Amino acid sequence: MASAGGAVALTLFALALASIVRDPGTGCVAKLAWVVVALTLPIVGPILWFAVGKRYRHGLNGGNR
Repeated sequence: MASAGGAVALTLFALALASIVRDPGTGCVAKLAWVVVALTLPIVGPILWFAVGKRYRHGLNGGNR
């Protein structure tokens, strides 16, 4: 049976992977690099993607970024 930490890591990786693949503003090489980071750093990698790598449509305050 998988541990709770493993389930959290797997869920974060799956969400990050789907987000990376669907992001239109990121090139192929950058997507591959982000997948490697997310896979290599199981908890920190996906969090880094959502905090640093993902380009949000309207920025944090709702305006253009």
